[in-house]
Amino acid sequence: MLILLLFSIFAASLNSAVIHKAELSEKGAIYKFNLFGALVWCVCLFIANGGRLHFDTTALLWGCVYGVTQALFILFKTAAMNSGPVSITTLIGNCSLVVSVVVCFILWNEPISLADMIGLALLMLGLTLATYKKSNGTFTKKWAVLSFLFLVLGAGVGITFKAFGKSGGTAHTSDMMIVAAFVMLISYTAICLFTGGFASKSNKYTKKEKRLFIILALVSGLLSCLYNRLNIYLSGALDGVIFFPSFNGGVVVLSTVVSMIIFKEKLSARQLIGLLLGISGICIIGIL
Repeated sequence: MLILLLFSIFAASLNSAVIHKAELSEKGAIYKFNLFGALVWCVCLFIANGGRLHFDTTALLWGCVYGVTQALFILFKTAAMNSGPVSITTLIGNCSLVVSVVVCFILWNEPISLADMIGLALLMLGLTLATYKKSNGTFTKKWAVLSFLFLVLGAGVGITFKAFGKSGGTAHTSDMMIVAAFVMLISYTAICLFTGGFASKSNKYTKKEKRLFIILALVSGLLSCLYNRLNIYLSGALDGVIFFPSFNGGVVVLSTVVSMIIFKEKLSARQLIGLLLGISGICIIGIL
């Protein structure tokens, strides 16, 4: 179980590095990027499922719920990031793991010990120190609403995993994810059409850069399909207070380390302390 969790964290962190490498500043680029990813999901899951499809009520229901939630999460995350301070918006998004833990406690009576609460507090403090940077941006009502939706939908993705795991339909997880991939494919296509994402008005990108964009999108799709498939299993097998902090916190910590190695990013003393606190919090949650 620990090996699978570590593998999921590694795949998600590597995916973050791939996204960081991609040029997503152009309007609608993030939606086109995820649209390619959804295509990869469809192909990979269909092959992994042996070319067979079994769409029962559970797979259709949870596939639609997950697909819509994931698509809306990307939509409101992007909108929130573009309408206010990026660092504070990121911190708000990180708080979704706390919401997920609380929901698991309320709905499924999953235990939360004193050690878990201490570890969670250390993790959140570490994430704050590691990710917060002074940035430009105004605090508007629009940003507040978008950030709240970003938080709720971020938690919703993980809670959907947990609820599906509790539904007893995990034997057809691949079918559920194929449904979700099709829903995301349709959703991202609609968003691109609505926002003009397909009609690029910029000619500054060369054919090589456009080809790199597609390659990175395909690699990102493969990695995201892998770690999300693992997470559906792990979220059902582990208590929320262990899975969500370990995965979310682990991805932030490892992504920072990967950025240091690959992109030669330098960390301040505050960020290093934050990483150490985050790792300590994860260890307390996972061990005690």
